[in-house]
Amino acid sequence: MRVSILLACGFIAPAFLASEAYAASYICAVGQVYECQGVEGCKRVSTDAINLSEFMVLDTEKKQLTSASLGEAAKTEDIEGMSTTDKNIFLYGTQDVETWNMTVSLENGALAGGITSGPSSFALFGNCTQK
Repeated sequence: MRVSILLACGFIAPAFLASEAYAASYICAVGQVYECQGVEGCKRVSTDAINLSEFMVLDTEKKQLTSASLGEAAKTEDIEGMSTTDKNIFLYGTQDVETWNMTVSLENGALAGGITSGPSSFALFGNCTQK
């Protein structure tokens, strides 16, 4: 199943203070994607298979994610919700009939996210670094 969503993973890199996360830009890479279905379980798929860019720029000040793949026109999505603690940044949003969320570690830049789309869900894993 192809998912027409730029997000999923947006994400954040290490930062020394949680407040810095709101005034920075990050480049994020999605390294692993799994498609999961109720009875069948999960299988690894490519970012291309779900129409997701492998690289994204997260602008925490503007609350936007922008695709950053070479040779493709950039697409920008607004982040509907974002909050932070001293250890994590939490992001979420919707697009058409899909919902997405992600958590990014401020300690090491690790990202984990998910997309729900009809009968499938997608688990995403990657890393971000400050731009």
